[in-house]
Amino acid sequence: MSDNQLKTKLDSAVDKGVRIYMDTPNTVGISIGIYKDGKAHTYNYGEVKKGTGKLPTADNFYNLGSVAKTFATTMLAEAVIEKKASLNDDIRKYLPGIYPNLQYNGQPIRLVNLANHTSGLPGQAHPFPKAIKDSLRKLTLPEQLHFYDVYRADSLLKDLHSLNPDTIPGTKFRYNGNGMMVLILLLERIYHEPYEQLVTHYLKTHLNMADTKTQIDIHSDRLAQGYNSNNQPQPFLNLTDYYNGPSMNSTINDMLKYIKANLAEQDPAIKLSHQLTWKNPDNTGVGLGWMMDVDYKGAPIIYHDGHTGIGFNTMCLFYPGKNLGYIVIVNDNIDQQRLTDLQTNIQKVLDK
Repeated sequence: MSDNQLKTKLDSAVDKGVRIYMDTPNTVGISIGIYKDGKAHTYNYGEVKKGTGKLPTADNFYNLGSVAKTFATTMLAEAVIEKKASLNDDIRKYLPGIYPNLQYNGQPIRLVNLANHTSGLPGQAHPFPKAIKDSLRKLTLPEQLHFYDVYRADSLLKDLHSLNPDTIPGTKFRYNGNGMMVLILLLERIYHEPYEQLVTHYLKTHLNMADTKTQIDIHSDRLAQGYNSNNQPQPFLNLTDYYNGPSMNSTINDMLKYIKANLAEQDPAIKLSHQLTWKNPDNTGVGLGWMMDVDYKGAPIIYHDGHTGIGFNTMCLFYPGKNLGYIVIVNDNIDQQRLTDLQTNIQKVLDK
């Protein structure tokens, strides 16, 4: 089941890629947005909820998983543009009290280190004992997340006194959701307002994105049903704690606006977020949150993928300078790599 009209080369390329993906057991639905040569295209396959026969749409809500990190880092870029902060600021400048531990050999953790995963901080701010973790595994996902939901900003501020970077900040890349939560905490202190209000105001006023927000109505009829890798439906939860990592919900149509803005680079914060701040030995790198790599032909790409335990996988990718970008979201948790393969398969057809 699909709304793909199969009239153009792009239509055929998408269909070929999706058919390969949908042949995998336990797939449910897939929504794709492609911004190409100044035009937005949307495609939907499968079901928004198993057994309903209802096709997903470009206006269904999905949780974006770790793609949410790019919004936090864009807000850091906006703070820099507004001269409220500098990328090289010592993070302790924005913390209450004294944190002598947040340095290594006299080198402080800087805001840019949080944004490009080189802070050296532990991946978790609060290391719960093994006995607690074992007991949590026996609980349902909502019960687990309710446990973490009591971990608030004051909890993170307290635990920061006990955290120590394990290397000189800025010298080692290690993907770190905890560092992103510290960044959100600092953004709230820089702007003196909750992150939800800060980011949604920016998205509405700068990018005309009204359907992208950290919290949504869980009873909305636009909400897609997520499924785990065993094809079991997962309850939708607004993730609001400071423990797991940033969260963001959006639609294909809104994310196409995000891709368009990132391709155009007319917004100063968007443009700054693409500045290379960390380079790996293999010449891949990181901007502010965004990952920088090349595709199967060696063409430069900027991307971030996302996975969430409540049943969604996401790939957001664009080609700088080529006026081409993809947003792909599925309401299953099969394998993130398969979304990368899906995008590659589409692009291979377009490149012929």
